[in-house]
Amino acid sequence: MQSRIIVERDAGIASLTFNRPERLNAMTIETWQLMGRHLAELSKDRAVRCLVLAGAGRAFLAGHDVEEIRTHNEEMSAGRLSPAQLREWQKALQDTTRYMRLAPFPIVAAVQGYAVGAGCEVVFACDLVVASEDAKFGFPEVNIGVTITNGGTFFAPRKIGLAKAREMAYTGEFIDAQEAYRIGLVNRIVPLGQERAEAEKLARRIASRAPVAVQLHKMMIDRGLDSSLETMLSIETECLVQTAMTKDNLEGTNAYFEKREPRFTGD
Repeated sequence: MQSRIIVERDAGIASLTFNRPERLNAMTIETWQLMGRHLAELSKDRAVRCLVLAGAGRAFLAGHDVEEIRTHNEEMSAGRLSPAQLREWQKALQDTTRYMRLAPFPIVAAVQGYAVGAGCEVVFACDLVVASEDAKFGFPEVNIGVTITNGGTFFAPRKIGLAKAREMAYTGEFIDAQEAYRIGLVNRIVPLGQERAEAEKLARRIASRAPVAVQLHKMMIDRGLDSSLETMLSIETECLVQTAMTKDNLEGTNAYFEKREPRFTGD
């Protein structure tokens, strides 16, 4: 059986493609666990400098599989599914968010069609988002009587503001690519079919930069969301000292004066 997630590597760029197009890439517990394993493995690979997340077919990721949700509801009604099991499955879902933010490389989402529910949560956990003109984003959880998870309530108010985050969470209504761009969720909008190529182009640009500096910028921006100015000034000082001592700093400086492209190694 073909894998529900396809992982590829090419010259410092890794890609992770949700591969269940007949179900609009809707996730199951098993697929979440698989995604977590792939992210953990990629995070250990020093050759990976940027990751592109994409979805096969007409959608990026259309939430959690409603058939599995219905099965779980039936099992809960029959007393065969305990809260402890739900918490264990929830950990598998949320571990993917942890891996995404702890990964040493930035993650770029290439979104077409629906990125809703769990798919919207994944998008919010990414560093950058390239969307096609037909992309749709939303949290429809309230429409079936459950709540947002996977860090959605953490990232949404920080990325798009408190008022818009509340509106999306309370109403379950979707927003289109233009609105997502206007409120800061999406970085770039492209014609349908060009979203992955544009995301890979952006990933290659990131991968061409000094990897230690990029990694530390990801960490610092994340830390800055919940830290004081003085804390961040201290962290910035230590990161500056760390990068100043690297061979890449010397290479980048020499390349500037020699009017050539730097060749960064991550050392």
